[in-house]
Amino acid sequence: MRSVMAECILRARADELLAEAAGALTSESCGIAADEERPPHPEALRALEKLGIPVCETNSSMADEEQMGRADFALTMTRQQCYKLAGRFKDEASKCYSLVEMNGAIEMLLEAKGLEVEGGDWAWEARALGEDGLLEALAGAAAEIKGIPREKVRQIPGVDMDVRMLMTDFAPCFYQASGIHDPLNGTPEDMEHCARLIDREVTALVKGLLALAVTSGH
Repeated sequence: MRSVMAECILRARADELLAEAAGALTSESCGIAADEERPPHPEALRALEKLGIPVCETNSSMADEEQMGRADFALTMTRQQCYKLAGRFKDEASKCYSLVEMNGAIEMLLEAKGLEVEGGDWAWEARALGEDGLLEALAGAAAEIKGIPREKVRQIPGVDMDVRMLMTDFAPCFYQASGIHDPLNGTPEDMEHCARLIDREVTALVKGLLALAVTSGH
């Protein structure tokens, strides 16, 4: 449900922002518990329709060694999923981040450069690079993200506190704010709310990656 929505939203936002260069950003949805080849949940498709997001051609699949090996990053909806994924694919553990945590890492790097995601027309600059140039720039952005010591990564954008402090002083709030939780068995409104949260985080991810890419090395 959530990963399918994230995949479709990322593709749609990449198309909107990058046009012909959209192929530089690719995404695949998979799970740590999934019924192979099962189609997306009807409520997930309805929630995407509500957002005006085209449904992409995808079915349920399990994360596997081959997929993890070629991924730049493996993004999960919650920290708990991140821990499980990293534990299952120990050789690729450094690629595993929660979606919210990844946006926190990007925010940190941009702040260090005196920049903000909304502070420039990063998509225009990214399009000007062309797909090949953008791929190279995104590789630089990925290297910058991976260069942050894991214990230093900002867990929630806008909250400059390490994970130990958050877990000690704000555990219940941190649990809710640091992940996008499963709406299965909830109401249609719960699914729509989940889709909006995913759209917010994925859109921030795309914009943040572009900002980081075009300023990589600055």
